[in-house]
Amino acid sequence: MRFIGMSLKAYFECFPCLLRQAIEAVNFLQVDDELKREILNDSMRIMIDIDPDLTSAEIAASIHRNIIQKVGGKDPYEKVKRESLKTAFEYYNDAKNLIASSSQPLETALKLCAAGNIIDFGPASEFELKRTMERALQEPFARFAFKEFMTALQKANSILFLADNAGETVFDRLLIEEIKRPLTYVVKKDAIMNDAIVIDAELTNFPEYVTIVDNGSAIQGTVLSQCSRDFVDRFEAADMIIAKGMANFETLPEEGKRTFFLLKIKCVPIAKLSGIPNGSFVVKQGGLFT
Repeated sequence: MRFIGMSLKAYFECFPCLLRQAIEAVNFLQVDDELKREILNDSMRIMIDIDPDLTSAEIAASIHRNIIQKVGGKDPYEKVKRESLKTAFEYYNDAKNLIASSSQPLETALKLCAAGNIIDFGPASEFELKRTMERALQEPFARFAFKEFMTALQKANSILFLADNAGETVFDRLLIEEIKRPLTYVVKKDAIMNDAIVIDAELTNFPEYVTIVDNGSAIQGTVLSQCSRDFVDRFEAADMIIAKGMANFETLPEEGKRTFFLLKIKCVPIAKLSGIPNGSFVVKQGGLFT
């Protein structure tokens, strides 16, 4: 990533990751070698010809739109997302027990929710949930704005929760069940890698006080210029925003104290820009530039 104005644009270190994600997607589809080569050639052309002022999330969206078009509309990650949900639910009861037995249930739920960001077939393609949950509860977070989170939660009349990946939604549910407040849960409108869409949120079985909406886009993170007017209105009106994952951290760098980012730092450029060690878990108040 690099700074242009007050936003994050793709840096050269992003491009190998973008290409790896394209290879991963075609492997999930199990297409023949000829189509694989065609898709990968297209992906490299997109990266060569792309507007240099675009974010890596926008470049990834162009690559994956092309992949989906080439394979007749099939979502490369559909099966992976179902498997991620299944795996996450296998740990749900254990996680609930950890929260119930904690002297600080909300704090424990917040840590486990951040730890759920390990469920990712983008920057980090392998995860082990049990070990990650244990680590999240035993090791200190690089940033952990729990007191600030509590204060914001007590004052907020409206809460917006920006989802990240399918499967990870189960860990979002753990936190939401401890928050015990009506809130709006935001997913993508259409498939983009393993990001959650409406069906993924519905399969997560959130409490009835959760309203599920999409943001009108199929771009990782939250690129407000590409979102629907309805979502932007909700975003601007929210008293508190909980934003999951590195893509939201990248695409909302100017967000202030109303926004809390829950994630694992998964790449060197973001680690350098944030001053947070790569591989660290984070609950941070405010974006990269605040």
